Amino acid sequence: MTNEVTQTRTRKESPNIGGTILKLVILSLLVGLAMSFFDITPKSIIENFGDSVVKAYNVLTGWVTWMGPYIALGASIVIPIWAVLTLIKMFGGRKKD
Repeated sequence: MTNEVTQTRTRKESPNIGGTILKLVILSLLVGLAMSFFDITPKSIIENFGDSVVKAYNVLTGWVTWMGPYIALGASIVIPIWAVLTLIKMFGGRKKD
């Protein structure tokens, strides 16, 4: 009985090599796509690490600067609707006796 439990535990605790490899491949693809989008190559990372970080930072802050007004505009409608629906859900579900 003890041997069966040990074998079962070993099978359950052993890493799924195929799943791990698939996750690593997908993650590598996503990172490679992001690097390509930012026009970053492995060579440029080694040669110009500081410049690569600054370039990525400038692109990201540009996105945030562009998105900010649109987020505020949408939030002026979305947040009040969400608040009303939440209040209705909180207080509308109570029954009076």
